[in-house]
Amino acid sequence: MKRFALLFLIIACSFTQSRAQFDINKLMEHQWVDSVFNSLSPEQRIAQLVWVNTAANKDVTSQFKVAELIKKYNLGGVIFFSGDPVKQAQLTNLYQEEAQTPLLVAMDAEWGVGMRLPGVIPFPYNMMMGASDSPEQIKAVATAMAQQMKRLGVHINLGPVADSNTQPLNPIIGMRSFGESPQKVADYAIAYMQGLQENGIIAVAKHFPGHGDTQSDSHYTLPLVPYSRDRLDTVELYPFRKLAEAGIAGIMTAHLSVPQLDPQEAIPSSLSAPIIQGILQNEWGYKGLVITDAMNMAGAETFGAPGAIEALALKAGNDVVEFPKDIEKAIEGIQQAIERNELTWEEINHKCRRVLAAKHWAGLHQIKPINTRNLLNDLNSPQAKLSKRQMIEASLTLLENQNQLIPLSRLDTLRIASLIIGNQSTVMPTPFQKMLAKYTQTTNFFLPENFSNEDLNNLKEQLADFNLVIAGFHLYESKTRHSMQVGNMQRVRPKRPYGLTAETESLLQYLGTEKNSIEVFFSSPYALSEINDFKKPQGLVLSYQADSLVQELTAQLIFGGIGASGKLPVSLASYYSLGDGISIEKAIRLKYTIPEELGVNSASLTSRIDSIVDDAIAQKATPGCSVLAAKDGKVFFRKTYGHHTYDQLIPVKENDLYDLASVTKITGALAAVLKLTDEGEINLDSPFSKSWPDWKKSLFHRSNKEALTWREILAHQAGLIPYLNFWTATRKDGQLNSKWYSFQPTEKNQLEVSPGLFLSQRFKKKIYRQVRLSELKEPGKYVYSGLSFLLIPEITKRLSGEDYTDFLNKNFYHQLGAYTITYNPLDHFPINRIIPTEYDRYYRNQQVHGTVHDEAAAVLGGISGNAGLFATANDLAKLMEMYRQMGTYGNHKYLNKKTMKEFTQVQYPENNNRRGLGFDKPLLNNQELNESRSYPCTAANPQSFGHSGFTGTFVWTDPANGLTYIFLSNRVFPTREGNKLGQLNVRTNILKVIYDEVEK
Repeated sequence: MKRFALLFLIIACSFTQSRAQFDINKLMEHQWVDSVFNSLSPEQRIAQLVWVNTAANKDVTSQFKVAELIKKYNLGGVIFFSGDPVKQAQLTNLYQEEAQTPLLVAMDAEWGVGMRLPGVIPFPYNMMMGASDSPEQIKAVATAMAQQMKRLGVHINLGPVADSNTQPLNPIIGMRSFGESPQKVADYAIAYMQGLQENGIIAVAKHFPGHGDTQSDSHYTLPLVPYSRDRLDTVELYPFRKLAEAGIAGIMTAHLSVPQLDPQEAIPSSLSAPIIQGILQNEWGYKGLVITDAMNMAGAETFGAPGAIEALALKAGNDVVEFPKDIEKAIEGIQQAIERNELTWEEINHKCRRVLAAKHWAGLHQIKPINTRNLLNDLNSPQAKLSKRQMIEASLTLLENQNQLIPLSRLDTLRIASLIIGNQSTVMPTPFQKMLAKYTQTTNFFLPENFSNEDLNNLKEQLADFNLVIAGFHLYESKTRHSMQVGNMQRVRPKRPYGLTAETESLLQYLGTEKNSIEVFFSSPYALSEINDFKKPQGLVLSYQADSLVQELTAQLIFGGIGASGKLPVSLASYYSLGDGISIEKAIRLKYTIPEELGVNSASLTSRIDSIVDDAIAQKATPGCSVLAAKDGKVFFRKTYGHHTYDQLIPVKENDLYDLASVTKITGALAAVLKLTDEGEINLDSPFSKSWPDWKKSLFHRSNKEALTWREILAHQAGLIPYLNFWTATRKDGQLNSKWYSFQPTEKNQLEVSPGLFLSQRFKKKIYRQVRLSELKEPGKYVYSGLSFLLIPEITKRLSGEDYTDFLNKNFYHQLGAYTITYNPLDHFPINRIIPTEYDRYYRNQQVHGTVHDEAAAVLGGISGNAGLFATANDLAKLMEMYRQMGTYGNHKYLNKKTMKEFTQVQYPENNNRRGLGFDKPLLNNQELNESRSYPCTAANPQSFGHSGFTGTFVWTDPANGLTYIFLSNRVFPTREGNKLGQLNVRTNILKVIYDEVEK
């Protein structure tokens, strides 16, 4: 027994070390193979060499017919095509129950089971993977595919495609190939094989001896491959030979006519002994399974009837015939061939043992029913999503980048038109356009696939005012899916030729010669080959597919959220060569990704944040909120919760604007002060009164604030009182005084307090006077005050010579592409995108919606330094990222690093004052405190900084840990009374979760 255990351990270790290798001769020696083989009748040994096709979306009668065939003959395997994942798993369990010998379950899943099953993530096509020029990335994707297959009860993937696609008009391979270079195709196919076989999935290379240079489809005819043996050895055969040497478990024989390998007239290579035995098995010494392509294809049927061709296939050297047109005739034909001595039982028995050896390798000696619980979630695992994302990112190919246009810079100078051509989706804007709009302001345009000259001329008129057109071409997606007579399987087949119209040619010429443009082809790269006299645009990206994630990542590449590294896997006429591709090494703006890219568990992160927010909404701490988290410039959490109001009529959306309240202090007023300090207009240790002379005292001008410095004021220890209710001075007998107000704007009344209520400009003087004469507490103690921030817009105007909002837009928001950071949002956005705040029963006697909640900012017409800004979480994150990066974002320096360092460090720790200059900071001994006493949480690094707002907003950024966090809510709806959001520590508890999950 000990001897047997030791032997088993040695075998197991050897098997693990060479898992990607597949030497079937050694596997055939296993005891399980002997035992099962001896249990089979002669007819069952034949049936082990036959695979039947099925699909989970077939009718019940067809599915049960397959079950009957499996039970009757004890077939060797089943190939699934289209259908539902759960139904496929249930059918697999049924079929395995009916089988005397466990079935090999195969799928033709070249880019993962999502190729066949709706609802499951599909991976990129082989050609897109080839553009990554990374065997490591390809292996990672194949590993993710293998994990999906194992979970689904699949043992064999009919992939990789190892054809070198050297024919642009190939009607059947095309995007299914890794490219045109035989060497690279071999490298990539081996990596694909390793990803599958190291994870227990049998890989089957196809279509031997090579289908990459044909202009006809073997599903409908017998294609001719007319080349010499030298050419075949160096192009068609080369990848298959390398795969055979690498130990691939299976090779599929194609239905091709290759006269230089077998001169017999019109014989398909799948039925040719000189090709299969002569080259594959004898010349190359290949020891794996040899499997036919589907036997119901016209390329095979041209040579004989069902039954006869299956017998010929086995005689030629195939071990398995898959997808016969008629299972009963196939088995009967093989039996008749044995009776006629065309096949021997020795050959059948040998092949049967080979099939059984493959079953043991695949784990069928320990088969268990598939558990369908959480199946779809498991198939769409975060790890699978990450593998797909990383592959797409590595594959996007930048072919033109004149004057280093990409990544786009100086966003404030660009008027961008986002044009989509040919997309047939009913959902507009497209994922591409939505992602472009996350980076800056864009205007969307659309052209149908078959647009007319009139359509084009109208478009040109509309584009006249735009200085950049980003055009996404979807024209070359296959809109028609042709049945390939393989059950219900349907495969994307590009149109031949690629569908360019004269109008499309005109559009391309216009974009290339008359407009500053970036063209993106969400299609086969071969589409470019068909363009006559291609006028190269300033920017050109090949994105290969129109998958929504491909679209999103392409948009990120254009703006610098990701770099570029893809290389062209094929040559394109005289325009571009194999291997072309411009590299951009680093990202310069926010990247939108998933937590797993940062090593964060998305399920844990999401469930913990959901729990906090759901509880807050249930307790009516806020009707809804928007949460964003980024690390190292990568947005890894972005989610909205709840509704605009408690009536739950309008859900919160990502592009909704919130009233930032006191977050305005650091995103508006402080941004201006930072810039003016950089430019030498403000000296932090000089008196504030130097910039604001109203605070200077004279014989006739009282002031107790003349000596207060900028540093003391911004650190909140100058002695200023927190707040003044200016609006109360505008009332008379409990009503708003008509001396100050009108219901329409007038020459004097220009300050819009709320819609339909305008305050006199003269009231500003009253505000400034009240601030100057306000009480001054003992200096040197930390007392939070917003009074000085009320004055910063006017100070900015005096020092810069520019209007305050223009100054901020010019120097920050518009350059950042943050167009939703704005005062008075009703001037720019529809009200249904703006979250309401309080029903004001004190001052305005109306629902505050679209105008500032803070009364001090309201009497200044909504434009103040203490409050008044509105923004989306996404745009606010851009500004906070610039702060986190110490003044730099998007390859542009907004502020000097020295200035940012000064403003973000604690100024007066000796006074137990945690504040920076304007910025809030953690408690001085924060990391020594327990969580209940810390602020904002114990994990916050001393370098971190941010601010909170009365309406329920909070922003925080941590340069030491690379974190940026945004929380926006309207906790003051419908009333400011009570502060459950603060009592429940919702904002800081979420920040703690983010730190926790990132540190894990």
